[in-house]
Amino acid sequence: MALNKPVTSFTVRPQIVAAITAALAAAGYLSTGSRITSIRPVKRTNAWKMAGLRELMLGRDLSS
Repeated sequence: MALNKPVTSFTVRPQIVAAITAALAAAGYLSTGSRITSIRPVKRTNAWKMAGLRELMLGRDLSS
């Protein structure tokens, strides 16, 4: 993949990219010449799954 090739995604609407860019610029995270290289969703684990894993881990005997 060439470094100068623009990264495009058909899953993110241009309006969303513009809103994210404007928010980052307003917060001071983007300066002149900066660019966003990728936008991806945050993958969160199900809260019920995390509670089950926590319960399993707390039930283990780690003294050995």
